Amino acid sequence: CAQIGERVHLSAAAQIGGVLEPINASPVIIEDDVIVGGNCGVYEGTVVRSKAVLGAGVILTRGTPVYDLVKETVHRATGDQPLIIPEGAVVVPGARRVSSAFGEAQGLSLQTPVIVKYRDDKTDAATALEAWLR
Repeated sequence: CAQIGERVHLSAAAQIGGVLEPINASPVIIEDDVIVGGNCGVYEGTVVRSKAVLGAGVILTRGTPVYDLVKETVHRATGDQPLIIPEGAVVVPGARRVSSAFGEAQGLSLQTPVIVKYRDDKTDAATALEAWLR
């Protein structure tokens, strides 16, 4: 189950996935004026607040930690609360180092979304151009 707001742009190959069962499962909620880039996946237990921008290839699930470089915090789902992407956040794919001995020895890293900024005039100008082209 998913709720998608007004003026949301879903780019090519974006996937929005929610479930109806079990009864306590969390839907995907994407609020108004969000841009979801190509090849993004937004899955159960995720809320994307208004005017957020998900760059191409971002994957969000309830179990995904999202690193906020601007506010120097980590956004996570907790208890019965979903993963919440803050209003106006610009999220891009990133990576974090695997800290186990084997992971370090192999040079492994895991995909993780990163908030690199919050929408500003430059971001709004780029999204206005996108809206005009549509």
